[in-house]
Amino acid sequence: MILACVMLMLSACTAADEITAEIQTKEETTAAETEIQTEEETEAVTEEEKELKWEGAHVRKLTVAGVDISEYSVVYDDSMINLTLKRAYNDFISYIETATGVKLGSADRRDKEICIGITDRDTEKVKKEREKLINNGYAIIFDEGRLYITGNTATGTLYGVYSFLDDLIGCRFYSSTYETVKFAESIDVPADICVASCPGFIYRDPYWFDTFNAAFAAKLKINGAVNRTMNGYGESYTYAGPFVHSLPTLAGTDRTPNVQPCLTDPDVYDKVLKNVRKFLKENPNAKIVSVSQNDSYPDGLGCQCENCKKIDDREGTPMGSLLTFVNRIANDIKEDYPDVYVDTLAYRYTRKAPKNIKPADNVIIRLCSIECCFSHPLDSDCEANRAFTEDIEAWSKICSNLFIWDYTTDFMYYVNPFPNLNVLYDNVRYFAEHNVIGMFEQGNYQSVSGEFGELRAYLLAKLLWDPYMSKERYYAYMDDFLEGYYGDGWKYIREYIDKICESAENNDIGIYSDINTVLGIKDMKVKERAAYADELMQLWDKALDLADEEHFANVEKSSCQIRYASLCIKWTAGSSKKLEELHKLMRKYNISYFREGVKTPDDPDYTKKLALW
Repeated sequence: MILACVMLMLSACTAADEITAEIQTKEETTAAETEIQTEEETEAVTEEEKELKWEGAHVRKLTVAGVDISEYSVVYDDSMINLTLKRAYNDFISYIETATGVKLGSADRRDKEICIGITDRDTEKVKKEREKLINNGYAIIFDEGRLYITGNTATGTLYGVYSFLDDLIGCRFYSSTYETVKFAESIDVPADICVASCPGFIYRDPYWFDTFNAAFAAKLKINGAVNRTMNGYGESYTYAGPFVHSLPTLAGTDRTPNVQPCLTDPDVYDKVLKNVRKFLKENPNAKIVSVSQNDSYPDGLGCQCENCKKIDDREGTPMGSLLTFVNRIANDIKEDYPDVYVDTLAYRYTRKAPKNIKPADNVIIRLCSIECCFSHPLDSDCEANRAFTEDIEAWSKICSNLFIWDYTTDFMYYVNPFPNLNVLYDNVRYFAEHNVIGMFEQGNYQSVSGEFGELRAYLLAKLLWDPYMSKERYYAYMDDFLEGYYGDGWKYIREYIDKICESAENNDIGIYSDINTVLGIKDMKVKERAAYADELMQLWDKALDLADEEHFANVEKSSCQIRYASLCIKWTAGSSKKLEELHKLMRKYNISYFREGVKTPDDPDYTKKLALW
């Protein structure tokens, strides 16, 4: 059952977010190197400036409790026919070999073992820690000569393996196409390690195109199953029937936006209930069924018949008739489907909570932030966010299963920059503090990103597991990604991010804002805007100049954002050539959508300013 209050659980032994503080990668020079260094040379080269790089395995020495990793065998309960558990075992062995060059395997019982999942080696300490885990959490424990990576579910064990590889070994899963391992002279997993971690949100979905790869999604501990088939990659939240805006399908009514079915019509109810049961029967593993309003424009309303209006007027919101309808469906299916939840949207005209009705225990309210400003945190004094914060305050008091549908890109301009990276941390934490237990972070879900899709998905995944991390830790994740994904010129990209986030604070930006609004430069003169764009482009040029063969494509692909923005800001005599170059880059990197629902043209007219937007 979905728990009403889910907090990030840390064991008494040690907090999961302290792993990196406890496990320090030792970047040491060899004795021979130390002997030939003069005192002056030693002072001139700081630890931060040393570049650890060599051919072959990136981790030269890995020990567990002081014993070389090669002395350990890896065991799991292979009698369990479980693809997720088997994947945890195989991936552990595979990535350790990638990192260290050491091929581990299983063997007869021996003193030095690494135990994956629930095994017959489990000690009382391991069992005790595992009992504390909820919602596919994991534990990493060394006890009585063995290292345990475990969960009370196979999914938790899989998450534990990927967290061990990431936090302790330096494996980095930056995107579906780019992984690496940090260079380290020596790493030791200490004998007193005892870490337990559970997610801050039970439903986690950074809905970006790159995360639809199930193997990559599992490494980021994503468990939303929309556009993902997670078979063998852990448990996920699957839907029976349509994911969203489902009432037209369920009721057989018009799908045209703003057209909503009557929610007090007995025939509509019977059709919806019948189809809900049909979808649930066809999808026996589904955990959620959507009974949500049709899409609408900002001026949309629900049914305006006398009976619907009577309920809405009494409740002070069109959510009155919708929630009455949804609660009734939830009650009618509860006996036959006790573990299924009915999901509905608090979206546009239904966003306001009702005065008297409360969601049933098996109803999910998915509150949508579509009207919000995304250049300022929700808990700031931004007037554009005030109504939403009032709504979440109200829903958090009456709803035990509160989810959020959040928006993390500019849907009119997928390729243009969307400087919200500085507010993601504040907003996700704000949601956690207001009893939210599920997060759907909608981004560019249709195409490879020419902006920061990979970075944003990575950071969101980290936040959705641990929304209470420190802000310093959040920016450490950002810097780690930038350096690992973009290479030696990463600091110029970080400078670019800081600049556009700072300038964005000059305006309220929404998910359909033009580039001058997004960058906070709409009050500038045209020449000033162009100069600012040139300044930003120079930062990307510097990053490109420093990019090696391994990282160049990542930098070039993400640089499309400033190339696109520059053309939007000012069109000059030479812009046609630049537009053609941009188009070739977008084709090269398969950036197939430049706007929601609108594909990048195959053969645009480069002389027309609006050829691509």
